[in-house]
Amino acid sequence: MSVLTDEIHVFAVTYKVPAPVAMMLPGVFSRGAKDLGMPVRRLVGLATYINEDLGNYLVGAAEEFAASDMGKECWANFKENEHG
Repeated sequence: MSVLTDEIHVFAVTYKVPAPVAMMLPGVFSRGAKDLGMPVRRLVGLATYINEDLGNYLVGAAEEFAASDMGKECWANFKENEHG
């Protein structure tokens, strides 16, 4: 795993994010960092260790994506490929 992947994993564990939602976190962090004009790694650190409201907001965004038709399809494809 990359350092960034490890950091997003720590975020997911800290906020008790279920796997289908955690799958959306890289995209949420990437988009959020782009919108804020900061590195993704900095946003992950802020959300994980400094700003709980920000962390909860990002989890909410990931939950919305996971609940969408596309999110459900991504999760189903992942599970299908996982079991091969």
